[in-house]
Amino acid sequence: MGKYTLKLDKDRLAESRKRVSDYYNGRPVDRIPFSFHIQTSGLPHYNYRQCNEDFSKFIEQTIAGVNAQFEGFPDTDYLPMFYLDFLGEGLIASMFGAEQLVVDENPPFTRGRVLNDIDGLDKLPAKVDPENDGWGKRLMQVCDMCMDAAGGEIPICVCDHQSPYGIATKIMDNENLMLAMYDAPEEMMRFMEIVTGAIDGTIAAMERRVGKENLVKNASAPVPGGETGLILWDDYVSVLSPEMHEKFCRPFKMKLYDKYGYGHLHTCGPYFPGYLEACLACKPKSLDLSIMRGMSRSREDFLRFRERTREAGVILCGTPVVSEGSIFENKFIEPDEEFLTEMARGGILPGGGGSYEDGVRMTEMWKRISKRVL
Repeated sequence: MGKYTLKLDKDRLAESRKRVSDYYNGRPVDRIPFSFHIQTSGLPHYNYRQCNEDFSKFIEQTIAGVNAQFEGFPDTDYLPMFYLDFLGEGLIASMFGAEQLVVDENPPFTRGRVLNDIDGLDKLPAKVDPENDGWGKRLMQVCDMCMDAAGGEIPICVCDHQSPYGIATKIMDNENLMLAMYDAPEEMMRFMEIVTGAIDGTIAAMERRVGKENLVKNASAPVPGGETGLILWDDYVSVLSPEMHEKFCRPFKMKLYDKYGYGHLHTCGPYFPGYLEACLACKPKSLDLSIMRGMSRSREDFLRFRERTREAGVILCGTPVVSEGSIFENKFIEPDEEFLTEMARGGILPGGGGSYEDGVRMTEMWKRISKRVL
């Protein structure tokens, strides 16, 4: 497809990558990294179906957004990457035979399940080939096209490899997985070994394809080369009991973190009342500012979350926008600077978006906060 014209500020990009990497790894920095997304009209926009039917549309859309970002608001630690979420959460599950269902407005999801229960485990291959099985071929094709289009100047983020348990839920229903924990624990452990191997193999295949220096393994601190460890996406932390998570999930997450570096653990939450401990037991370097309790994001819960994560040395990702009621009520309270300063003590990677004027205002605010907490 040929190389696109890129409008990157390479000096700014190198400076921001170093700032993010240093901050994430506890080294001195001049200020807290702040990523701001400028609002821009007139850019190409394609839905998930269109991107899956024609990968060049995904690439065109991404590069147009990256160019607009560097032209529209250069004073930010925004780090560009090809983010492959449009391939869906079931990509690795498809290597085991799961069907990917493509729709317009959401990433593809898994239709049906390969296994009815743990008794069918022997039907699964013990090892998959991420370069040829299922949607692995498509993943490799996207990697090749991204490298061709940007020449490695925009790195490629790992696909949505989920977590070991997350992949397992795409192969067998969650309820039957939980029953297997009680009825067939040895088979369940073998299942978790298989899916962990598939995640490991997929990351390794992507790294071979594009080169370590061109692969982002942590979307929340997107520095290529592996300096910020690995991201795992796990929205099932708050579904399992802490005891079952400790036995059947944590060891396999730790195995991946041990190999690729301790990085980000994503969950949509909630964290309270007891699920935060399960997250912290995995020893991530960072966590999302997600739902705190039920469907709420109260100021009190945020402060308690900050206290516990500060004690554990965990960086927070996102901006703590408060919602006293359900988040679905859309009654959010913009955080004041005093509150943001307290949330920044212990480490935060904030983000924002809006107009150029919003960017100037928010950048100056985070510079002020930086002086107070660094």
